[in-house]
Amino acid sequence: MKRLVLITIALLLSPLVTADVVVLKSGDKMSGTVDSVAGGNVLLITEYAGAVAIAIDAIAEVTTEGSFDVFVGEDSVNGKFAVVDGAQVLVTDGQSQPVALSDVTRAGQNNLGIVNFAREWKSRADLAAQVANGNTDTQNYSVLAESSLKQDNVEYLLTLLISNEEAEGITTKEQLDFDFLYKRFVSEKWYASGNFEYFEDPIKEVDRRVTLGAGMGYQFWDNSFGALSSELGVSYVNEDIGGETSNNPALRWGLDYKKYFFDKRMEAFHRQSVLFIPDSDRGEVIASSTGVRYALNTRIDATARVDVNHETKPAPGNSKTDVIYNLGVGVKF
Repeated sequence: MKRLVLITIALLLSPLVTADVVVLKSGDKMSGTVDSVAGGNVLLITEYAGAVAIAIDAIAEVTTEGSFDVFVGEDSVNGKFAVVDGAQVLVTDGQSQPVALSDVTRAGQNNLGIVNFAREWKSRADLAAQVANGNTDTQNYSVLAESSLKQDNVEYLLTLLISNEEAEGITTKEQLDFDFLYKRFVSEKWYASGNFEYFEDPIKEVDRRVTLGAGMGYQFWDNSFGALSSELGVSYVNEDIGGETSNNPALRWGLDYKKYFFDKRMEAFHRQSVLFIPDSDRGEVIASSTGVRYALNTRIDATARVDVNHETKPAPGNSKTDVIYNLGVGVKF
């Protein structure tokens, strides 16, 4: 009897496993996590089939654990999808209001705020390589690896970009760029930021560039359909260019944008940073990565990316701009 009581208490105290539920007009039920509503489809993330787009016309009812910004025409309301007395409703502040799924033009979860952040690392790597033999022998490859963690009101982002190119046994490109970005949200959209960057490009005589800075940023939006943020701050820049070492203050502006299309099968992205170094011999240093990814399955996608490095005043004898075109595959893990 005592053992039975202990088991009962343990079951009562243990967290319940909950999930969003989509009931089809055919009577079938699908469980998972509702990501968004767009283009006449409900996007359901499942453990058994990945992301599944379900036509709204085929759905009888939807029940969700999380709240959504729901647009009916141009009007919007934030609430949870629920079913009350057999009717589809939105529950807001304990009050329910009827809503027809066919009238919902779009709905997505708002990821802004200083809570509700997922406590796990999310990582990916984009890989591109090319080997050519014939009149000339060339080999080149690039790796873009990203890893992020959201925890309470703090977010961490690590980025590593490696580009290498050889022609006829001579190295013509050898770049390494490592970035660390730290965000601490002080309100729903404003955050304090810190950044560290290590960059080297011996071919352009940049043996080392170390940047350390802090500033403030603003998260314009972060929801099921994409995100946009920007930060501005001051930095300390230590450089070794052409055998000469310099230390300079600088202003840094950063931008991070991503947008999802076609039920999240395609992602467009752009990340950019600009260093304004007031020293008359340096000028501006601009780095950007722009591209698209198309999901082949839940873990692998095809990628096309353009990386740009630009210095208004490079070392003598070097070009101002390096442009690298990448076509390869991306892996999420």
